[in-house]
Amino acid sequence: MQSSLASPLSTLALVGCSSGEGGDGADGATRTVQTHYGSVDVPVDPQRIVAVSYNTPWQLQAVGARPVATLDYSAYIDQFTPTQQKFIDGLSTVGVFLEVNREAVVAAAPDLIVGDAYEIDEDMFRELSKIAPTAVYSGTNRSDWRAVAEGVADAVNKGSALTSNREKYQAMQERIRTEYAAQLGENRWAQVAIGGSEGLFSILYPTGVTGAMLADLNVTRGEFIPDLRPATGFEAFPLEQLEMLRDVTVVIYPKQPNGTDSAGMKSVFASPLWSRIPAAASGRVFGISTQVTDYGTAINWLNELETGALEALS
Repeated sequence: MQSSLASPLSTLALVGCSSGEGGDGADGATRTVQTHYGSVDVPVDPQRIVAVSYNTPWQLQAVGARPVATLDYSAYIDQFTPTQQKFIDGLSTVGVFLEVNREAVVAAAPDLIVGDAYEIDEDMFRELSKIAPTAVYSGTNRSDWRAVAEGVADAVNKGSALTSNREKYQAMQERIRTEYAAQLGENRWAQVAIGGSEGLFSILYPTGVTGAMLADLNVTRGEFIPDLRPATGFEAFPLEQLEMLRDVTVVIYPKQPNGTDSAGMKSVFASPLWSRIPAAASGRVFGISTQVTDYGTAINWLNELETGALEALS
């Protein structure tokens, strides 16, 4: 379910931009958008967008808006696709994950700052708002990328591009649900990931991003997987509990953006208990490298699921 706070309820207001330390929009006209922290007047045509949350650049990329500054991703740049790396190459940086550098934001001279409320709390929002109009969004939980992506698109006045992407995603989702109903419903599915430390694995749940996407396809999950709703979207278990997958005939797991398996996943696969899982024994373990942050990457994730797993199950 999407949050009404992040829905595109913008009102055009031909007034001057809010005063601050940042730049102005191309012609000074503003429009009012509804955000996690209330109504904010933003430029109609923002020219210097600063992205202050981890997923924000990719949400901008999906609707054709380019920021002038983002967080510093150099420490984990290999986690992103070549296209994403190229998108942020050469941009100014304004801090790292959960640590926005106010002085760097000022130096970027933004006319609009965008991010999400999972990383930008109200105190930081107020500080950033002194620099330039700041639009921060949230969903019902961390997995609700739809609400955040729609809010970000609304803030930069790219609602039509967002709508186009959403319609493509929904059409693809419905087609897959219909064409592969047997494969989705007659198998027992599980999403497995690394556990965060040696000797652990994780189950991805519908409270997480891709867990919710898989659940939306009406899959039948493994009967012995604990019925949990972790706020993080995943739950870690000792490798000894891999037996909970003893009836699972299809496993989906995250691959690295370059298509290889992480050291953590290789450790899970090396467990003697892994080979006893029906999915592993029959070669029905499929990796997906796309990280979902918006409708564009969600389409890519569904495409990987279809071409990598569902077609093989047909």
